[in-house]
Amino acid sequence: MAEIISTQKRDYKYNGPVDSSDYNLRIEENYKDLVYLYNKSNIIDGKLAQAFERVIKDHAFLTSAIIDLQTRVQALESNSGQMSIHSFSQIDYSSFFGTSYAISGTELLHFDPTYNIITLPKVTSSSFSKLKFTNSNYGQIVPDFFKAKIDVSFNGVDTNGSVIDSTPIYNAILDAQDKVWKRNVVSNSSSPAGAQMMLYVKIPNEIAGSLKTNVIKLNPYPVFSVDIAKIEYTLKANPTLTESDGWVPLNRYALYDEVSSAIGKVAPGGWSTIGSDTVENSGPLYFQIPDTDITAIRIKFNQRNYFIESGKYIYTYGLSDLDVRYDKFLPSGKTIVKFTAPNGSLISSINSVVPKIYNVSPTLIDSVFSYRIIYGTPGIGGTVYSENNPGSSEEVWIEITLNMLDDKTAPILTDLVVNYETVI
Repeated sequence: MAEIISTQKRDYKYNGPVDSSDYNLRIEENYKDLVYLYNKSNIIDGKLAQAFERVIKDHAFLTSAIIDLQTRVQALESNSGQMSIHSFSQIDYSSFFGTSYAISGTELLHFDPTYNIITLPKVTSSSFSKLKFTNSNYGQIVPDFFKAKIDVSFNGVDTNGSVIDSTPIYNAILDAQDKVWKRNVVSNSSSPAGAQMMLYVKIPNEIAGSLKTNVIKLNPYPVFSVDIAKIEYTLKANPTLTESDGWVPLNRYALYDEVSSAIGKVAPGGWSTIGSDTVENSGPLYFQIPDTDITAIRIKFNQRNYFIESGKYIYTYGLSDLDVRYDKFLPSGKTIVKFTAPNGSLISSINSVVPKIYNVSPTLIDSVFSYRIIYGTPGIGGTVYSENNPGSSEEVWIEITLNMLDDKTAPILTDLVVNYETVI
């Protein structure tokens, strides 16, 4: 957008204004431009302050998350004979263009680098958000029918009467980098219960009655610092966004009940032991479910971490992104993942390939997942790929096939654990 400039160019060759009205007009134009620049400077300063606060808080918790991830990687690597997906660069279907293992664009599995999941090919033209809307003239907008509220009737520092500094809740559905929904709770002391709240978000009637919901995504703020204790939905027409709406856990079948490795991969709040599946210090969460007529969702937050500023305890939590969607998927798809042997060793054989798919019952994994192992050997004109084991390889490729369940559930692959034998 072009800048608004009030001051007009005047062609005075050898002198200034020749009458007072011309002089006064120029002063008025200068004044308008100064006011405009002053206001714009204040807006930019405000955005910079918000961005700086976000960077500082995200960085603080990312640092601790990286330390935790390093510890986990070291533990994994200490278990010789086992590899898993550690980088999206391992997705290597492009190496097979022009070979019998080539995967067409329409059958290629969808990879989401933000949420680190692999799922069925997505039909973008038939997929849409139920919370994010755009206008041809103004871009992304917040519609008049967006409705959300919070409930703070829990233990902890976030209670009615607390000192609160908050941005609008609708910032969570805006995709702009400088928009984040944050709720700062200022307390004179810390609390073992932290800060707790329940966020309610209504699915607009204009959208709720069209296609069903099958994807819910959220990115807590600050990242890797907020506990997500519940994610629930209601089917009630015209929900009141209160306890009386009849809330159902998103993981209503309690998939992988008491399996600790599933925490964060299945929605919390559905296990038989209440609270045992809370996602502590949560990163981005992505859940795919069977097609469901959801009319509203609610999310229970708990922030146990705080910053100390000027003798006050500042608890910060919220969302940098929230989306409730209907995504259309193709019934099947493939991709290829490369695994490289540790330095100084070769892979002699693959004993097993175990998928980590947590939105599908364990009894149905064989229905949604299959694989084959591809080996590469040097040949005339380049690498020759085959399913015949040459006896030792620096690299192997696993071709993954995912299939949709009969109830339209699209499986989410979060990892692939490969158990192998080595030779030195």
